[in-house]
Formats: sequence, C-alpha cells, structure tokens
Amino acid sequence: MKINKLFNLVCVSGALILASCSSDDDNEQGGPVDSVLNIPTLEQVITDNDFTRADNGDYNNDFINNYSTLFTREGNSTVSFSGQTTRLKQAVEIGGNLKSQVDVAAIRLKFEGQDGESAGFTDTSLNGTTKIVRSKTSSSIALFAGSNGSGQGQTNVNAIDAYITGHQNVLENWMTAAASGQAGVFEDTGDDVDRYVDAKGRELDQLFTKSLAGALAYDQAVNHYLNRLDNENGDTSNGDYRALNDAGTVAEGKNYTTMEHHWDEAFGYIYGNTSSQNLIYKYIDNVDGLSKFSGTEREIFAAFVAGRIAIAEKDYTVRDTQVGILREKLGLIIAVRAVHYLSAGAKIIEAAEAASGATGKRENAFHDLCEGYGFVNSLRYVVNANGDRYFTDADVDGFLTTLDSGSGLWDVTTTELRDMADAIAAEGVGGLSWTLDDVNP
Repeated sequence: MKINKLFNLVCVSGALILASCSSDDDNEQGGPVDSVLNIPTLEQVITDNDFTRADNGDYNNDFINNYSTLFTREGNSTVSFSGQTTRLKQAVEIGGNLKSQVDVAAIRLKFEGQDGESAGFTDTSLNGTTKIVRSKTSSSIALFAGSNGSGQGQTNVNAIDAYITGHQNVLENWMTAAASGQAGVFEDTGDDVDRYVDAKGRELDQLFTKSLAGALAYDQAVNHYLNRLDNENGDTSNGDYRALNDAGTVAEGKNYTTMEHHWDEAFGYIYGNTSSQNLIYKYIDNVDGLSKFSGTEREIFAAFVAGRIAIAEKDYTVRDTQVGILREKLGLIIAVRAVHYLSAGAKIIEAAEAASGATGKRENAFHDLCEGYGFVNSLRYVVNANGDRYFTDADVDGFLTTLDSGSGLWDVTTTELRDMADAIAAEGVGGLSWTLDDVNP
C-alpha cells in the first residue's frame, strides 16, 4: 500500500497544493491495492485555529473545511457527510417553525417526510431526499437496534412527536396571555422578547431542538456510526469493514472505505452545518469557556482528526481511544448545558421571588428552563468511554416529571432545580469529577 504523508500546505490562486513525501506499505490482505492516500497531520487540519467565534457569532470553520479536503485518495477527498448536513439544516427549519405560526401539519410533514422522501421545506434543497429527521431520531444501532419503530426508541420519538402536536394549542392561544395552566404569550422582560408557551410554560421549539442534541446528533454520531466501524455493532453479515479497510477496498462507486465513511458521518452530525451551527456544535465553545472544561473544544475536534488518521493508517488501537474520548466529551457538552440552564433558571426564579413588578417575573426563567428541559431529555443517550449509559430512562423520566408536575414551569421550585442539577453533575459525565459550581458558581 502506498501512503503519502502531507507535510506542506500551500495556497496558490485559491487552490490547495499538497506537497507530500511517500513511503511504501505492503498490502498483506491480498485484496485490492489501496490507491495513493494523503493523510494530513493534526496540525495541518487545525492550522493553529483557536476556535474563537467571529464578531457576528459564527465560528471560523477553516478546520472543518480542512478536515473535508485534506484526506484524499488519488487527489480526491475521501470525506463525505452531506446527508448529515441536510438533516441538521432540516432540524433548524423545523425548530424555527415551532416558534412561529406555521401550522402543525406542515411541521409534521417536514419532520416525518412523505412517501419516504423529505418534503415541505422552505429551503427546497432539503426536499426530495431520503434524509428525514424523524427516521434517524432515537434510532441508533447500539441503543435501539437501528430503529425507532418499537420499544424505547419508539417511546422516545413519540415524545418528540408530542412537542409538534402540542404546537396546535399554542397556535390557538397565540394572542392569549400565558398563565399557569394556560397556553399563550408573555413578554420576557429579561431578554425583551415575546415567548410563546404551552399550558406548562414550555417553549416547544426549545424542547424539540435541545432534545435532538441527544436524540439525533449524539445518538447518531456516537451510538450509531461509531458502533459501525468494524461491522454493524458486532454483526458481520453486511461485511467485515475492518478487513475491507485493511485492504483499501472502497465502497462501490465511492472514494472512501466503509469505515472511513462511517467515521465521517459521525463527524458530520457534529460539524456538518457550518452555515447555522446547531444542536451540539453550537454549544461546544460555551462549555470550553468554563475554566473547569477549558480545552474541551480542541480535544473533541482533535479526537475526530486523530481517529480519522488512525483509520487511514490502520491503527485501530488509537482509533478506539478516540472513540472513547468522543463518547465522553460530546456527552459532557449535553450534561454541562443541562446543568447550566437548570441553574440559570433557578437563579432567575430566586431573583423574581425577591423582587416585584415586571422585574420579578418568574416567566423570565422559562426560556432557560426549556433549554435545560431538552438537554435533560438528551441525557438518556449519553454513554461513557466504554459505551455504558450514564443515565437510565427512569432517571431522565424522573427529571422530566419534576419539571412537568402540576403546572410545570409555573410550579417547579428552585430547590428542585438545583437538586436536579446537582444529581446530573454528580455522575461525572466527561470522565471527570465536576459540580454545579464549576458550571454556574
């Protein structure tokens, strides 16, 4: 096998010119001889990127573009995750619809598709594909045998369906003042914006979107594709992907091996939407900005790159180490944001109870609590480095019951919120010990 290592990256007239030094590697598999591979170093992909955002809030996405272009076979990229980009963009539009007056049938069409194809999106490039958000929600091969058509996968996706169905009651009370037990609208005087909520004070767009951080992005990236590297989570009936990767055998009509592609599809569920960062990617640098978790952003991206390099070099021990890192650190993003929003909501309620008038509105906490609600729901998908879940469904359902009991967010107490945040932090998601004070001191 002939593998080229990249040492120089020069940009001339907007084109990337890759200068490399080659070495020969014998093909011991007896299968097809692999073509010339260009394998970048970690430093070449990151290119000294400090992962800060621009003034408009966007990331500098050069490192993602480098990942997509610098892994090549015979000069052509071996990276493809367009399907993940499509689903992430679809999720953005659906979430936006749930805080607007778009009718429920139209939203359901976008989430479920029609006749096996995506449909109904304002961005017409998202229509007419086999990429449908609902079909990949709570349907990983590791946790749900690859389907949400039965069992816990079905229970989970049905709960997300209910957020869309519940939008009808919000629409019917669009101009009604929200109150305990009454869907409607209120002015969030903290952010100076109108919030549209159901009878329990819940913004359904936040429940939907933050739940997809776990049910779609994390579950597919970590519990699905990272469990389909050597085979189909232990099932070799569709092929031995490790043997094919060892032989350099590319998928039919493609420029990548199956193992390479599955790794990149995991990558795509995190970084695939650079035009409107959403789900997990949007929150990575929020967590990285906390002193306790400084370096997490680079650690996550470096693990994706190091794992991809290891696959090209057929070093599966290094690859599997990166899988463990990704399981932990991507889960850390979800857990920290859950704790952050629960704690932030508790602080707002506490301040409201000590104040009066417009500045003392309990409702000002609802937006944070709804984001927290969705991230709490996402915890049911989070696993440790060995692939074992941190939280059972009973754990997560118990948290959500606390948030939903009685009149929901109109009733929940600061003690309940902080107890929940403490319980989540105590699990040590991310493979390290941390507390509520590390998130919201």
